[in-house]
Amino acid sequence: MKLLLTCCVFLFLQGCETLNTQTQYNTPGVIPNTWIAKGRASILANDSHQSVSFDIKFIDQEFEMVLVGALGLGEVNLRSTAQGLLVDHVQTPLKLQQWMEQELSWYFPLNTLPGIIFEHRLDINDEWQVEINKFMPYEGASVAKMVIFQHQNKPIKIKLLLQEVNQLK
Repeated sequence: MKLLLTCCVFLFLQGCETLNTQTQYNTPGVIPNTWIAKGRASILANDSHQSVSFDIKFIDQEFEMVLVGALGLGEVNLRSTAQGLLVDHVQTPLKLQQWMEQELSWYFPLNTLPGIIFEHRLDINDEWQVEINKFMPYEGASVAKMVIFQHQNKPIKIKLLLQEVNQLK
């Protein structure tokens, strides 16, 4: 009887081990040339916590991003052009990462966001560890809804919660 019970437990545990609990999400297949994303970000950098809302519009390789502080306090408009970075419609000699580190004390690799959102890519570069914790439907497939960035060498952790992702037509 003991042997029979042991065999049953063993077979049950073996069956549990072979279950595939990871859900597969289909990617849209192509990153659109023009698209928008809206959401919120929670940032923990240098033992300081910040929350911002964001609207991002990508048109080919250029972007426009509006960051709004918690409770609607403070707003900044960032725009990349062929001539460089515009901050609140004024040209700056800084690159986006330099400006974000200088003004916000944090940054994230914005140029990798399309691959993460649309292709579910986690291997964006060696500096960042990326997790996608939630997905949302998008044109018969899925896109990332919650993305967590953890910098490998700096005390920066960013959680993006995407509320809307749409292709511009």
